Amino acid sequence: MKLPLIALLAVVLASPVVTVPTGADAQVRVGSGARRDPPRRVRPPAPRLTEAEEDRMWDAQAEINNLDTQLAAVHALAQAAGGATPEHTATIADLTARRTAEQAVYDRLQAKLNR
Repeated sequence: MKLPLIALLAVVLASPVVTVPTGADAQVRVGSGARRDPPRRVRPPAPRLTEAEEDRMWDAQAEINNLDTQLAAVHALAQAAGGATPEHTATIADLTARRTAEQAVYDRLQAKLNR
């Protein structure tokens, strides 16, 4: 009598346990990993430059480099002439004003990009 009882006990312990999930099990499983903290306020991403603004920024940078080259050439001509003539002074003032305007455009777009 002991042998069949031991065999039955071995079969019962070796068999897998089958359970049917209930609604309460589902609620516990879904809510177990949920956070209870209030949601943090997420900062919106910085606005990106539009394609036109990006092109304008690169154009301004190229124009600044071009104006710097022209200013250096005019300064070299003024030194070679022994001093700045009124034409040199007017050209330098015009180039400097244009460079300042282009630099302002570039700085504004760069600041928007780095926000």
